[in-house]
Amino acid sequence: MKHVHKYESISHHSITSELMELGIEAAEIRRCKTCQKEIPFLLTRKGKWHPLFQDAESNEQDILLA
Repeated sequence: MKHVHKYESISHHSITSELMELGIEAAEIRRCKTCQKEIPFLLTRKGKWHPLFQDAESNEQDILLA
């Protein structure tokens, strides 16, 4: 059954200087409150959080965004 994921942060991770040069400010793992799916999210310099992978349920494939 498909649903809208409602993610909550479960852990934060350190960023290397190389990633900072590429525009990544922070990284964290988030878990959906409903299905327990975990996915990494990245914070860009523009202040927006982005999932590292698209939702496989909605597109039926995983695509690397970064």
